[in-house]
Amino acid sequence: MSVYHQIFQLSDRPMVILMQNKRETKIEDANVAFVRLTGYRLPEMQARANEHITQRYFVDPSQTLLKSEVVIYTKKKKPVSIRVNQQPLPAEERDDARRSLIIIEDLSAYKWIEKQCAKNKVLISGTLDCNQHIRFLRDSLAPLLFEPDNRLEDETLMAFIADADHERLKKALHSASRTKKEGSLKLQTSKLSGIELELSITFAPILDGFDEVKEFAFVILDLKPVDDKISASMKLKIWMAKRDMSAAQLSIATGISIQTISKLRNGKIKKPQRLTAELIASELQVEIGEIWDAIRK
Repeated sequence: MSVYHQIFQLSDRPMVILMQNKRETKIEDANVAFVRLTGYRLPEMQARANEHITQRYFVDPSQTLLKSEVVIYTKKKKPVSIRVNQQPLPAEERDDARRSLIIIEDLSAYKWIEKQCAKNKVLISGTLDCNQHIRFLRDSLAPLLFEPDNRLEDETLMAFIADADHERLKKALHSASRTKKEGSLKLQTSKLSGIELELSITFAPILDGFDEVKEFAFVILDLKPVDDKISASMKLKIWMAKRDMSAAQLSIATGISIQTISKLRNGKIKKPQRLTAELIASELQVEIGEIWDAIRK
């Protein structure tokens, strides 16, 4: 087995080598990740009709195809949204067939997250592998909550959860794996950036073509400080994130300069003027006391 074939098989990205000659179009090879995605073993794929391959995957081995979103069906008839990245391969001397490498991105977790975003205000979303490692993160709050770490992918979620809640989270994920159903929890974070937070998390198991759990998708729908003594600047950041407002948007909505808002967010202004505090609190739909304990008259 060549080193290239070993890499092909070991990759966690589903991949296929498609071959086309004058007589047929067929899957010449598929890696383990693709087998797991579809639930079909390689001999089963190769036995399928040519039309199934070209129509289902919308591919042509002679062309480059980038990020075309399509729906395929697993062996258990479950629809799966995927993106296809297809690249023609160099011609080989052994025959006159055309070959292409197809790299698949499974969108199942992202589709679940999109549904949650349509129903709720999502503050942080992402995916976890079965060992609770963060593989994808989409958020406005993570850099705020998880400083000084700049890169959270490949960290374990447990690193950001208080020790006392580790067992509860493990049991909840195990139950979701067993029942193949969504779950929700309120958890306390470890002390991040000098503060502790309570977060509301909802998660769902993402199944492969064999109906086994391959990863989890999660969304954090709410969070609040455990300790009310955190700085006003941190409270302001949290409320702006909850209301999905940037400094520029808040500036436009209130008429307060973006420089002043930035100084409030960074803690350079400890006590704002009363009018400034009133305008910001009103726009964020909170009481002034939810952010500032003291203001200037």
